[in-house]
Amino acid sequence: MFIKKSTEEIIQGENSFDIIRYFMSFAVLVAHFSEITGIRYSFFMGSVDAVRGFFILSGFLVFYSFMKKPNLRHYIDRRARRILPPYLFIVTLCWTLGFLVSEFPVKEYFMSTQLWKYVVANYSFLNFIEPSLPGCFGGESVNSSLWTMKVEILLYTTVPIVYYLMKKFRPFPVFVIIFIFSTLYNELFYYLNEKTGQEIFYVLKKQVGGQLLYFYAGTLILFYFDYFRKYIKFIFPIAVFVCYFRYDIPLLVYIEPLAFAAVLIGCAYYIKWFVFLRKFGNVAYGIYLFHFPVIRLSVWLGMNESSPILCFAFCVVGTLLLSILSWLLLEKPTLSNRLFSFKSRKS
Repeated sequence: MFIKKSTEEIIQGENSFDIIRYFMSFAVLVAHFSEITGIRYSFFMGSVDAVRGFFILSGFLVFYSFMKKPNLRHYIDRRARRILPPYLFIVTLCWTLGFLVSEFPVKEYFMSTQLWKYVVANYSFLNFIEPSLPGCFGGESVNSSLWTMKVEILLYTTVPIVYYLMKKFRPFPVFVIIFIFSTLYNELFYYLNEKTGQEIFYVLKKQVGGQLLYFYAGTLILFYFDYFRKYIKFIFPIAVFVCYFRYDIPLLVYIEPLAFAAVLIGCAYYIKWFVFLRKFGNVAYGIYLFHFPVIRLSVWLGMNESSPILCFAFCVVGTLLLSILSWLLLEKPTLSNRLFSFKSRKS
């Protein structure tokens, strides 16, 4: 509706989104590995930026998918088949096998109120209600990466609404309202966190209201992709400058979401070295979902104290194996067979 056919051909053409997903998933893995194990490894990107990057890519790709076929049932079907199987798999794997690492006896573990609170909270994406399993990992969160899933789903729910508003009022004013609202939301909870020192305000700042900036920064580039392509030689270096100096020059932080989106999407379409990865299944989503409990397990085994290198190798290889198995045995079959299809049957 809003994008030229010639532009659609470019958007659907060769790109390097897969390697960007892998890069950001690995960044989150390294950040959480350092945080949990106490073994300090550095990477080019932190976990906060990586998560924001995922939201940007979703804003670009998911909104485009809905524009191609603005059918609500089809949209829900596609999103459910993509995100639910590995998510349900890792939640189920953690609570069913948690007794193996729990300090509680098996019967007490499965009879624990905390266990069933964990099950209900995590299956409903309300992970913050009960992030821990009884007697496991000293009461620490089993998988802190899952907090982004409820945010991602809420961002998905905004897509049909925003699409409707853009058809009714034109895209640009809708973008302006979204960016103003999300900026004010961030500023409000940043101020409250700084003023009171209460962590709850920092947590609220990270929720869907604050992430709208990044999600719809990706969508903005999608809508103005012709201009983006035409002026990429000027936009890209400016965007890199903004991202690099955002904390040194205060005003830059307000345009950083757009700059970050320009860097990521620019790299996806103009650095073609990794286009071949599109031929294979992408397990970056699995890496993001599965790495945290694997790192927790490595610490429970004491690997971080005996051999830091072996510990890191265990976490990377273990996460990759789980991700590949999930893709081959669960995600790929689900996507091809449409196990989560919402299509109505013929009468």
